[in-house]
Amino acid sequence: MNIKKAIDTKKIKLKNIDPNSNNKSSITLTIIDGEESAFGKIFTFYKEHILIGRNRYSDIFIDDEKTSKDHCEIKIIKDDENKIDRIIIKDLFSTNGTYVNEKPISNKTLKSGDKIKIGETTLRFSYNDELEEKYHSKLFNIATSDSLTKLYNKRYIISELENQYKIAKRNNRIFSLIMFDIDNFKKVNDKYGHIAGDEFLKNVSSYITMNLREQDIAGRFGGEEFLIILPETEIEGATILADRIREKIEKSKIVYRGHKVKATISAGISQFNISYNNIEELLEITDKALYKAKKLGKNKVIKAN
Repeated sequence: MNIKKAIDTKKIKLKNIDPNSNNKSSITLTIIDGEESAFGKIFTFYKEHILIGRNRYSDIFIDDEKTSKDHCEIKIIKDDENKIDRIIIKDLFSTNGTYVNEKPISNKTLKSGDKIKIGETTLRFSYNDELEEKYHSKLFNIATSDSLTKLYNKRYIISELENQYKIAKRNNRIFSLIMFDIDNFKKVNDKYGHIAGDEFLKNVSSYITMNLREQDIAGRFGGEEFLIILPETEIEGATILADRIREKIEKSKIVYRGHKVKATISAGISQFNISYNNIEELLEITDKALYKAKKLGKNKVIKAN
């Protein structure tokens, strides 16, 4: 999943189901109940064996306390001509069981439209044609992305931060945060107009996107404020990344109606600590580092104490 910008579908890609074939249908799982922020998320199969669970390295990761780490698996069974014969789901001795259409199963052949419940999360199994897949993808995109920058919106980035916090707290893992905003952005709007300001925001989002890894999560947190979540990253690595983005934006410009529009950013950096009670505490610490960067003259990156 490309998580540095709003997503369309998560593609589980491997082995000998060819995504470039002329077959315009696909096999998908769509989240239809559970975490509100995940509604409509689509997982498209390009693999013959899918592991679902609360293990971060599962093919389909479900952050649900009632889901086992290795909860269930789905297998594509082929015939002698290498065509799909059937698709089966198997419970992997999960704590709370796997349900298909509200009935507990140990091993079952799936049909299009079946509803799979694991923990508090329900997924719909289906064979989708290309148009239907694009339709659901667009709905999810609209619900989770910021319309201007195409990064995640505030609601979704906060939900992802809560997920990362739970994972880190439960498994003693680390992650870091970058919070930054554009220095003197009001002056850009006042001098060049809001259209120029919007264009500059889009320019900033492009520099964020091009500098992130596949697993990083970036969103627009406010008017000219952005938040980046960096899983499995210590504060030193986050600081290097933030400074790289800061330098690129400092050197960049957009041309609007013959005017060169330039601005800088300031950033605060923090790292998850097991002692934090909630994400609000982590955000407050990060925001204080950002405020310090502003106070020290702007165009700076400051680590939280």
